[in-house]
Amino acid sequence: MIVLAMALGFLSGILGYIFIGLGNNRLPFLGQINIGEGTDNNQIFIDRPRNVVVEQDIQLKQVENEVLPTAVSIYYLKQSTNPLNQAYLPTEALGEGVVITADGWLMSVRSAIPALIGNYEIVGYQLKKYKISKFIDDKVTGLVFGKVEAQNLPVAKLSDSSNLRIGQTLVVVSRSNGLILANVEKIGYRFKTSQDIITSSEELNKEIILNVDFGPAFNGSAVVNLKGEIVGIISDGKIIPVDYFKGLISRVLEGKEITRPALGLKYIDLSQVDGLIGWGERGALVYGNPLRSSPSYGKLLDGDIIKKIDDVEINANRSLTELINSYKTGDSPEFLVQRNGQEIVVDIILK
Repeated sequence: MIVLAMALGFLSGILGYIFIGLGNNRLPFLGQINIGEGTDNNQIFIDRPRNVVVEQDIQLKQVENEVLPTAVSIYYLKQSTNPLNQAYLPTEALGEGVVITADGWLMSVRSAIPALIGNYEIVGYQLKKYKISKFIDDKVTGLVFGKVEAQNLPVAKLSDSSNLRIGQTLVVVSRSNGLILANVEKIGYRFKTSQDIITSSEELNKEIILNVDFGPAFNGSAVVNLKGEIVGIISDGKIIPVDYFKGLISRVLEGKEITRPALGLKYIDLSQVDGLIGWGERGALVYGNPLRSSPSYGKLLDGDIIKKIDDVEINANRSLTELINSYKTGDSPEFLVQRNGQEIVVDIILK
């Protein structure tokens, strides 16, 4: 019986070598995965696929441990002595939010808060709940900020959305729906008509577009990279990039009114629109002369192309509006402008 077993084992080894080795087949997690066309040329292999899967699992576990505790669900406040009437059901959630300071500041979106003043309750880490009655909003992005009485809360970390790349894997963190993987399809605008390509220096229309759509149940959910850093917030199916609101947080914490600097012009983002290579592959093409009441009146003209602001280039990663919003009211940045084939420098005081 021992000799027979050895003989069968030897035969199995030979057959396995013929099938796997000579047949150019590879078993997942034991060698290479061939995702090519099956020919000798132009084949693509993933070496050590098990290591790739394990590393991503480790990163997801890190996101779960670090980011999920910062997520909160928002409900209308219930007041009752009956536990059945005190319980909050998933279908009753108005939306979600994320904690941004250890002493209780949190961030959500306007679509998750029916009224800025009202009786709400927040349920977060370890099922702890906190009452909140007032939010302040940013009318440009639709973000809202609120404060609960708490200490030592887990805090989310913010990243930089300008570092995102097409195809990058992100994680949507939802307290009700868990962690959902998605990939970046585009970072830009959704154009439906030719008029849509005209944007305002005071409108933040750029968004992170993923290969998965997220409905109202995800309003206020954080979108994070695999390091667990927030790169965007979901609002009505759109993902607001973190660069649109990161600079607001310090003003919110100081209790100041949310204000944004104004330039007052219409423009076309050349890096985001096909067919305009004749004007250039990047920069902001001024569309129409600014109104007399705007800070840019008399400074910028129809057909000007704004190339840089304080030596920072306007490109696919940083739009004119994004750069303007990095300043404060009263600042006077330098604009490098191409006009009639010549480059000039223009100073404009933002209001």
